[in-house]
Amino acid sequence: MKRKVMLLMTGLHYGGMERVVFIAQSLIKEDYDVTVVTLYAKDADYEPDFKYIDLNCPPKDGKISKSFNVLKRVSKVRKVKNKIKPDIVMSFGTSANFANVLSKGKEKVVVGIRSYDWLTNYFVNYSIDRWTYNKADRVVSVSKLIAQDAERIFTLSKEKSKVLYNPYDVDYICKKAEEQLDEINLPNTDKLIISVGRLVNQKGFNHLIKAFSLVIQNHPDAHLMIVGHGEKEDELRKLILNLGIQENVILTGGQSNPYKFMKNANLYVLSSVTEGFPNAMVEAMSVGLPILAVDCKSGPREILSTLDSKNSTYRNEDLEKCKYGVISMESSQSFDYNADNIEKCDQVLAEGIDMFLSNESLRKEYSIKSRERAQEFTYDRFKSNLLAILNEI
Repeated sequence: MKRKVMLLMTGLHYGGMERVVFIAQSLIKEDYDVTVVTLYAKDADYEPDFKYIDLNCPPKDGKISKSFNVLKRVSKVRKVKNKIKPDIVMSFGTSANFANVLSKGKEKVVVGIRSYDWLTNYFVNYSIDRWTYNKADRVVSVSKLIAQDAERIFTLSKEKSKVLYNPYDVDYICKKAEEQLDEINLPNTDKLIISVGRLVNQKGFNHLIKAFSLVIQNHPDAHLMIVGHGEKEDELRKLILNLGIQENVILTGGQSNPYKFMKNANLYVLSSVTEGFPNAMVEAMSVGLPILAVDCKSGPREILSTLDSKNSTYRNEDLEKCKYGVISMESSQSFDYNADNIEKCDQVLAEGIDMFLSNESLRKEYSIKSRERAQEFTYDRFKSNLLAILNEI
């Protein structure tokens, strides 16, 4: 009889975390009896093609409401565990992790750290987060740097701490990239820059837009396309307007198939203030886009330079040509939407974009390297590593 695994997630929005849950479900269902549970399905962007359990516990505003909501989530997770009787519950997202650990019974509990900022932006406070991770049977980080720092910050044992890179179906991505793009009329240019992600502070699109405002001074035919939706859309549109670059910037909103947008671009730029393992960047590499990424924690340096974890704390202060892409200095955490405030990180990022737009041979060189590197993050490798984590507990 197959062992039972419950995958517990926060919601059903567009995002790398949700995508990984769906992929994990499909890859291990032959080896385990898998049930997917979400804390809430309200305002879902996804409609999974498999059955899932919705606990109907969406986020609440206000401290008192949030506190009661935490207790409600824990109670509902415990009830569904008692009903399913899983051998292992693996959670994705800080809220899901907390509910998973707090409802722990005889089952093994696996929690994930999906982004570097989770190490310092505590769910409640440091001691509670430390208790949460130490109470779990395994803590799975999405990069070597996150695992390394999680072990130090939360005093996790090496045995408990694991690394699991995100999976990518490169063949599927390339196939979807060939679909007709009818949603927008693309500008007639060979200098189309693209970035994909939620319109939130974490993604650093304010820095990218400011950098691009410098780029078009030398490349007036260049265009920037940002694919995604989020709470900062109005502020970003205002910034674009104040910089006077509205004719050169396209905000497409969220897209179910971002790959065909990537396929029609000439350069992918990652401007995030923090990441875990940047899914959209690897997807862009799958379709052969050259990559310019800021040196944020974590992910870009591990992907583009293949540095070992012992060297992963190195931070770049300028532009650095790596084996699989170019790294720009780390974006500041100013979250500043003032058009008059152009920071050094914006200037360096602009220099990197200008370097790519001015050098077609450089773009071709890193396009080849991107495709080569993307092949190292396959479904097969992800499945093997995930099963190894589940099988040992």
